[in-house]
Amino acid sequence: MHNVPNRARSAKQAFLGLTVAISLAVVGSSVAVAAVPTTIPVEGALLSSGGGAAADGFYDVTFAIYPDASSNNPVWVEGPTKIGIKSGQFSYVLGSSKALSATILNGSGLYLGMQVATDPELPRKPLSSVAFAVRAAVAEGLECSGCVGASALDPQALAAYAKTTDLSGYAKSASLAKVATSGAFADLTGGPDLSAYAKTSGLAKVATSGAFADLSGGPDLTAYAKSSDLSAYVKASSLAKVAGTGAYADLSGLPVEAQLGKTCGTGLVMNGINADGSYACIASAIAGDMIDEISNGLIWNQFTDSTAGAVGTKIPDALGAGVTDTLTFPDIGQAQKIWVNMAITNSDMTGVKVELYGPGIANPYLLYNGGKTGTALTTNFNTDLPIVSGDMNKDWVGQNIKGTWSIIVKDLKAGGATAGFDGAFNWSMNIQTLSNQKIQIKGNLIVDKDVTIGGNLKVTGSINGASYAAPAGASVYRWNTFSTYDYGMGWYFGNDGSFYGGVAPSTWSDGNGLASNMSADKNVLRTLFSNKGFAGKNALVYAQQYVDWNSSTAGRHVASLFRVRNNTTSDASWTFRYYYTSYGSYNEYASCALNGVSVFSTSGNCRVGQCYNDVTVAIPKSRVSTLICINGASPQNVPNWEMHRHLMMGFGNNSLALPTGVEFIDDFDSASGDFTQ
Repeated sequence: MHNVPNRARSAKQAFLGLTVAISLAVVGSSVAVAAVPTTIPVEGALLSSGGGAAADGFYDVTFAIYPDASSNNPVWVEGPTKIGIKSGQFSYVLGSSKALSATILNGSGLYLGMQVATDPELPRKPLSSVAFAVRAAVAEGLECSGCVGASALDPQALAAYAKTTDLSGYAKSASLAKVATSGAFADLTGGPDLSAYAKTSGLAKVATSGAFADLSGGPDLTAYAKSSDLSAYVKASSLAKVAGTGAYADLSGLPVEAQLGKTCGTGLVMNGINADGSYACIASAIAGDMIDEISNGLIWNQFTDSTAGAVGTKIPDALGAGVTDTLTFPDIGQAQKIWVNMAITNSDMTGVKVELYGPGIANPYLLYNGGKTGTALTTNFNTDLPIVSGDMNKDWVGQNIKGTWSIIVKDLKAGGATAGFDGAFNWSMNIQTLSNQKIQIKGNLIVDKDVTIGGNLKVTGSINGASYAAPAGASVYRWNTFSTYDYGMGWYFGNDGSFYGGVAPSTWSDGNGLASNMSADKNVLRTLFSNKGFAGKNALVYAQQYVDWNSSTAGRHVASLFRVRNNTTSDASWTFRYYYTSYGSYNEYASCALNGVSVFSTSGNCRVGQCYNDVTVAIPKSRVSTLICINGASPQNVPNWEMHRHLMMGFGNNSLALPTGVEFIDDFDSASGDFTQ
């Protein structure tokens, strides 16, 4: 259809970008007057490329009539003209805007073409004979001379041409085709096959109802059906009861709820919930580690044990392999809690790396990897400070940690080293255990009947209120004496304070060292306080004479440490009489500190047995405190060539008899943390 001009698509024609198919039927109109009409009605269906009906709307359509099925030159063209499409079907009267003439419909075999907008022309359809009725108009225009009138004709001669409406006298209806009287499209013979576009009688039920239920072979939605909106698709009998009621009680497999408000009865406690919701009750029992909770903190069966490694292990400077120290932890029992206590000094803590190997552990725990600045770190890894990698709790809680533990400390940075060493460390392994061998009672014990003791009995207080001297071992303390300097080798241990409670020897002898200067780390203190002493209400810690070759540097000192627990809910006032020697002229003081805070100090020159002070301290409530006292030697005696000095320490005036609710405890071997613990 090359000479048919292209027409602009309408807005809706953009939907039909692909080729569409059409079927046409051409129907002649009835003759109401003598003149033959010059129009031809045409009906058809317009489909999309997918096979379905084209979208409803108006489309620009051009019609053309050709002399044959393949000619490129139409004999008549009409359009583009807009036609309406509904459900894919349309109808149009050819000749509505451009008349059809007898010249065009000359009786030869003609073909009708149709083009939608600018799409290619649809396959042509032959015009049926009805269209050529236009040609009959030519006959009506002929001149007639001597024509025979209708009255002279036998009616049978016109029977084949008669119309029943006006030639009933000449024709029998039985000789007419059915369509002649019905006028029904379906009564035509040889008509086009429109079964694909059938009327409702040929369509499935869903075509007119649009109901999901009228689909055949639809999906099974019974598993998702709600009775309120899918009642047409499911039977009520196929639904669970809850689908209609929405009631929780109508669920099947309903969970069992506890029967609240019921009790187990006298002497029983709930151990669980039975299948019917009733309480499962057993004889009263508690977890093994709950005795302190149910006793209001008066009875304890959880204890802390500690094993220390070497003291003052030096850290080589900038050595990738680092330094290793090893300890063997004893068979104490299963751990409830595990941690590593460390005190590290180094010129730059950002360059320190600490690894720990446990018994049978192939890969180390990374405790520290330069996460802090400064020159010192004292902490409990895995409690106060999380470890960098590894899970000690997963590996060891509930397990026995006995065996060999190794720690590796590396200083990965150079700088600040003295003789190749850049720092030092102390460490210990610590666990909390649940004991089945011993308990600790922190309050008064009242017994109505006899007490059978299978081991030793130690009493630290009075009996029946009477003022008795405490038995040997009742007042437990730690102590030691030490020198600081040698004329031949200089300061002991290279003036390293880690052997002297965290204070350099030169500070003790020449620098006015005080008890309050000492380290709060119990591992550091354990290095110095390595002797254990026992006393009653009084104690002679040390008394000794020595010869000093007139030197202010070669000092000697004595130190003591007490662990005191206040079991009451108020601070307790305690006054103790402290006997000491000191030589302020040589910068060797006498002093005491409670939990690292100074409570007494003097720079006096005190000779043998001549100096003492009554020191009053407030013992904090509901905790354990640490009392440390330390002093130097007395001034020199005469004659000068002997240079005698004396070193002594004692506690008198029955001052070790503690206030009610306060006691000395012997936990220094296992206690961890700083002065707050």
